[in-house]
Amino acid sequence: MKKSNLREKYARRLADELLRVYLAPCGIGLGHITRAYPIAQELNSRHITTVFSTYLDGLEFAKRNHLPTFEAVPINFKVTNDGEIDFKLTAATSGFSLGIRTLLRQLTQEIRFMKTFKPDVVFSDSRISSLVAGWLLRIPVVLMLNQYRIEIIRRPSNKKLTKFDRFFFIIANLGWLFVRTAIQMVWGKSRIILIPDLLDPYTISLGNLAIPRRYNGKIKLIGPIVRNEHRNGSSLLTNETGPSKKKPQIYAAVSGPKIERQVLNTILIGALSHLSKKYDIVLSKGDPQGKTKPKEMKGIQVFDWIRNQEDCMKASDVIIGRAGHGIIMKSLTYGKPMLLIPIPDHTEQYGNSKRAESMGVAKVLDQNKVNFRKLDTLLQQLLKGDYNKNAIKVGKIASSLNAVQVACNIIENYASHSRDTSSSVQLSGSLGKSDSVDVDFS
Repeated sequence: MKKSNLREKYARRLADELLRVYLAPCGIGLGHITRAYPIAQELNSRHITTVFSTYLDGLEFAKRNHLPTFEAVPINFKVTNDGEIDFKLTAATSGFSLGIRTLLRQLTQEIRFMKTFKPDVVFSDSRISSLVAGWLLRIPVVLMLNQYRIEIIRRPSNKKLTKFDRFFFIIANLGWLFVRTAIQMVWGKSRIILIPDLLDPYTISLGNLAIPRRYNGKIKLIGPIVRNEHRNGSSLLTNETGPSKKKPQIYAAVSGPKIERQVLNTILIGALSHLSKKYDIVLSKGDPQGKTKPKEMKGIQVFDWIRNQEDCMKASDVIIGRAGHGIIMKSLTYGKPMLLIPIPDHTEQYGNSKRAESMGVAKVLDQNKVNFRKLDTLLQQLLKGDYNKNAIKVGKIASSLNAVQVACNIIENYASHSRDTSSSVQLSGSLGKSDSVDVDFS
């Protein structure tokens, strides 16, 4: 939708009409937009008007699903041709001064979008600019994140460093201490922080949640974001792909930013083709602009895009994927063991994957070590060990929660309170103990 059309559409709305929620998910990868989407659907079912602001992969997803969306200024990190994060190139093309300028452009644009839409509440999923814009405009901000403490890699894992490289990473890590502190201060400007994760000892993002005690009253741990219609019920995988059910079902759910997806797709199709006689394999390339009709490639059923990924996950015996927080939480909700392949040098994904492995629900494989023999060995371990039993145990806990309802209750409460009273009034949110808990992560 064109910006001018959006401005013209929402400028005509009167103050006494439906509540309005501005959803601003991070646009890098699909994890943030796909957990904001079911929240928007539930809000719409409550007759609450919503609009999205996102960019890059998130924007592609929004367009695919015909969501009313403002196109935000993109912010991204650079990667190599092998899909590894390139910190030096990122610093060279988006260094401190350029990064600040881009952030200011995004902030200015967010303020303009919000003035056009006139929301009662802002829902920010890991977006700094939308949080600050809402704060400056005195609009209540509900923040969702699973990474309060953002880390960068101390040094590349697969490279021999020169003296200059070592010096660069020393300086980069020192500078990041200040940036990280500033980001954490911004997170604290939100009215409430929703964490779509489980209680310890099953908290996947625990390593990234070193939150100061002064924010404890703002923290609500609500469980995995899974669409209501997919939390229970039978799978549709057999209708979409027609596997024989005589062999173990493997679902490879490729996700992440575009280049990282392309790299892993090539690697997995090549390796899994050698295992097609042993397993029934379905692979989704994770391209929101791609076709939904499968292709037969070397014995594997390959989709550009699967509309109902949750159905494939429920029908599978093991899920192969990146180590993004979203795919892990969905896999756990359905009680499925995982073979995780983190994006190289992606600190959050390494942390997520190691945490899942320590819980006995996943095996971890470095991208540069992927081959069909290694995949077969790990898949057999996941199928024959206690991984399935452990995943089912966690799944029973995860599926008992209804994070979408809880998040929408909180958002609606803030929106109603903002409409009825001054937006500066603090609101704690109405939650049942069975739905969410206050947690001390300090």
